[in-house]
Amino acid sequence: MPKMRDHELLAIVGQAKDDAVVFQGEFIRKQEEFLQYYLGCPLGNEIDGQSQVISTDCADVVDSDMTSLVRMFLGPQELMEFTPRTGSNVDIIEAEQKTQYINHLVKGQSNSFKILHDWMKDALIQKISSLKYEYFEEETVREYEYDGLDDDEITLMVADFDDDVEIIGRDEDEGGHFIRFKVKRVEKGVRFFNIPSENFLISRNAENKDDAELVGDKTMVTRGELVAQGFDEDIVKSLPSGEREDDTSLPAIRFSAEGGLDESEPVKHWASEEIEVFDLYVKVDYDGDGLVERRRIIMAGNKILENERHEHVPFAIMSATLMPHTIIGRSRVEITQQTQDIKTALYRQVLNNIYRVNNGRVVVNEDDTNIDDLLVARPNGIVRTRLPDPRAAVAQLETPYVGDKALQIVQYVDAVRQQTTGGITANQGLDSDQLHKETATRFAGVEKAATAKVEHIARVFAETGFKDLFDGMAWLVSHYHNDKVEILYNGDKLLIDPRFWRFEHNIRSNVGLAASSNENIMQNLGSILSIHQQLKATGSPIVDDAKTFNVLDKVVKAMGLHTSRDMFNDPTKPEELLAAENEQLRSAVEQLQAQIQQNPLAEAEQIRAQAKLIEAQSKNSIDAAKLQQDMDQFIVQKEFDYTELEVNKSVDVPNRGVEGVRGVNGQTTNQ
Repeated sequence: MPKMRDHELLAIVGQAKDDAVVFQGEFIRKQEEFLQYYLGCPLGNEIDGQSQVISTDCADVVDSDMTSLVRMFLGPQELMEFTPRTGSNVDIIEAEQKTQYINHLVKGQSNSFKILHDWMKDALIQKISSLKYEYFEEETVREYEYDGLDDDEITLMVADFDDDVEIIGRDEDEGGHFIRFKVKRVEKGVRFFNIPSENFLISRNAENKDDAELVGDKTMVTRGELVAQGFDEDIVKSLPSGEREDDTSLPAIRFSAEGGLDESEPVKHWASEEIEVFDLYVKVDYDGDGLVERRRIIMAGNKILENERHEHVPFAIMSATLMPHTIIGRSRVEITQQTQDIKTALYRQVLNNIYRVNNGRVVVNEDDTNIDDLLVARPNGIVRTRLPDPRAAVAQLETPYVGDKALQIVQYVDAVRQQTTGGITANQGLDSDQLHKETATRFAGVEKAATAKVEHIARVFAETGFKDLFDGMAWLVSHYHNDKVEILYNGDKLLIDPRFWRFEHNIRSNVGLAASSNENIMQNLGSILSIHQQLKATGSPIVDDAKTFNVLDKVVKAMGLHTSRDMFNDPTKPEELLAAENEQLRSAVEQLQAQIQQNPLAEAEQIRAQAKLIEAQSKNSIDAAKLQQDMDQFIVQKEFDYTELEVNKSVDVPNRGVEGVRGVNGQTTNQ
């Protein structure tokens, strides 16, 4: 069969896009409802003159979860670790490089904290949360201006820039030279960013992103940005502009505290007009060979701007609570929603009851009472009646107080919520007598149960979204990085060459597996360190300096510090260990020399001989260790050289030496 024509591909992609979950009315309505519940928006059933309070259970649960999740995922420790599947030295070193470089990329992005924070919080509020990662190449231009420089200083200044330098202004006066120049830089790399839930597209009934017929996102892009990305200007000018296709109020709800969306339409130049662009990863038999393949389709209006084969879906997706056989799970707000409704109703009823008790009504015999006196409320006011007994003319209409009984129901609802969500509410709704009866053992049990709930969410995040993110970032790096990269990681300069990464690795989470406090973690590590010391004192071979250093490194990171190299020498780094051993040997030599001065006669020659022996041992140890390190590096380099040779011979290595094509977000991809 021949290849599809554009109109045939548009029809297939358009149908798959329109069938995406986000365009189904019930799903997007629920997403809007969950966000409103978290923000505590009015329910729409409020009555003027009565309580309109909103319970904040949904926000309380989400914000309580975020406290633990931020501590676990956004602390100083490595988020995820790549582990080798074979015993090959190259496989082991490649896994170590991936761990170091991908953690560096994820945590080193300038706004990574905000992005990862919002990604996790979105998953707690709504049913699904997505993150997109991409490779990019962008050209930036920056102007520099200096005054009072001589010719040599100007030459050195310009030479410091390795990029394209263009001098745009130069002048000379008595104080020296004035120069203005601009520098063009091409920035390359991988990055990730949040996708709002109303902009994320995935096929209905998908179990995971790889099986989904369609995965993608939509965004508003200006015509000028599309032209800058390399798309044909005439095609871009012909694209229709206007409102988004979807009908959702999620953005308006999100920006409600800022006055909602700005719906004004200022006069714009054609280059600043916005166009709705879809970046879609669709399964389709485009080649007509009978095999379905994943293709990346960038489309706007009824035009296909880009169409290429793309085997990877660059989205990391997660939900707070997984559901079997579907990628879309449940949110914490969804689970807490019913509790918030009940407590909102109870709060309103209690407050309305208090209002009636504090502002009681009266029964009046209007023939025998001056109504005007009753309608005027002032201190020491009078009410005139004609009857001898005023109570026969005016009587208080009693309103029973029900707050104490209602608060018992609130306490019960809180207990149910705690059982469902794990939020610690053991001390809510209790009076002083009941609170004193709460034992430390019971509270510890409640706290443990709450911790288990957060542990479960953290494990889900780690094994789904974060694992997809790290695996995807490693895929992008290995396919699109064309140079060696030097990074500073934990204080060490590392040279990474992703061009020859060729192994598949397992990914193991280093965080999110225990929601215990850092104090408890440090206490547990202290116990392990004590066991290490006891075993080393008995000469046991099951511990060594490297294992002890690993414990100390984890203790330092549990304290919130980023590196332990300023406090401890790493025994796996010969240069650090040798420096420490050499320092000890020098100290021993100094002690022997001091003994010579104290006893210059009988033992002088013996002490001098010992000092020379110590110096020789120090030098031999250093030389031997350096030689062993050089041999290890030589062996590893030879294995990498062999790997490079094999890779260059291979015809199956994708995306190498092929001209890239531009993407909707400015990235360059390879076919």
